[in-house]
Amino acid sequence: MFGGDLIEHIESETSGHFQSIMVALLESNQPVPDPDYEQDCNFLKEAMDGSRTDIDEIIRVVAGRTPVQIVALKEKWLEMFPDVGSLFERITDETFSWGAAIFGNTSFRTCICACLRSPDRQLAYAVRDCMAGWGTDDTGLITCLVHLSERKRADLITAFAEIDGGGDVIKWIKGDTSGCYERALCAMVMPQPQVIAEALMGAMKGLGTSDNLLINWMCLAKDRMDEVREAFRERYNQELAGWIESECSGDYKDTLIRLANRECIKFVGADSGITIQAPATVEACVPKFNKTFNELCRLKKQNPDAVLVPPDEGQQEMGCIFMYFAGLSSCSPNLDKPGLWDLTNAVGFPPADDGPDLDATFEEWNYSGSGEITWNDFVREMATRINDPGHYEADPLDETEP
Repeated sequence: MFGGDLIEHIESETSGHFQSIMVALLESNQPVPDPDYEQDCNFLKEAMDGSRTDIDEIIRVVAGRTPVQIVALKEKWLEMFPDVGSLFERITDETFSWGAAIFGNTSFRTCICACLRSPDRQLAYAVRDCMAGWGTDDTGLITCLVHLSERKRADLITAFAEIDGGGDVIKWIKGDTSGCYERALCAMVMPQPQVIAEALMGAMKGLGTSDNLLINWMCLAKDRMDEVREAFRERYNQELAGWIESECSGDYKDTLIRLANRECIKFVGADSGITIQAPATVEACVPKFNKTFNELCRLKKQNPDAVLVPPDEGQQEMGCIFMYFAGLSSCSPNLDKPGLWDLTNAVGFPPADDGPDLDATFEEWNYSGSGEITWNDFVREMATRINDPGHYEADPLDETEP
């Protein structure tokens, strides 16, 4: 986008250990497959127990770890050094005064804290920092909020209420912004049914009804109409169908009322973006997945120089295998580690074993860092594999139906 090297640009804009950790984060694009957590904890302890904190050693250990590995590292620290306190507290205590005194700012400390927090809590802190103090970091706030899935919206609301200086994120946004900008930001955080309920009311209230808006929103809401009805009832203390009856007439009214009272079929994963229900048996899921995966690999092979982005219909077809095994998982509608083992064995690209290699595979798939394989994690991993010559140049998966 900007015609330059990102790392070189950061090096020109930063200095010292803050620069070191920023560069280390960008260069650590491949997780350590099997870290020695005990050795890492000893390195960190020795680095902080010396006459001078060894910041380079802290950077080396912390920057190259995935969120799942950071959780394991912190657990190992507490196990080995129960009397010292948490790793987060120890590192922030070690780096705060040092960073502020030497560099005149706390950027290095902030970066270390971000590495040690879980992704959902760090997002909450980032959103808070965009609004705390004088002024609002609008670019930062938009960047934090604009791409959130519905699951991440819920996680942000929960995490923001728990962090230091947090609370109700919607109230924070309303207190820091105004007008259409405020409404847009709130809509990026609120649950989708609440946003649609407000949009429906906006289309009907006042002088006259905006029929095009009403029709469009009712059609968009049809697959979640039960949730929209409930959100409308909670927000306005009225029934959606009753409000439509008072605003519309004739066959148009009857059609919208039937739509407003529509029963919605629910199945595992519907709240995660899945629109196709998984078949009832694994024997039906596997050929469905394999056929779609093979077709996308064939398309990639025809044009190997271009990145192939799986279309939505392809994602949904492949998603049947994900939702089948996610439905059996302990963290449904997400996928746990045993579920990942079963899924990868079923489709024909399993890890080498159900121990260390499965652990490494799970961390590789867990882009979200949540400790569970989400729908977005699955889609991203499938896109990676389809664009990998190890897959699109390999023999196709078995499409034979039992």
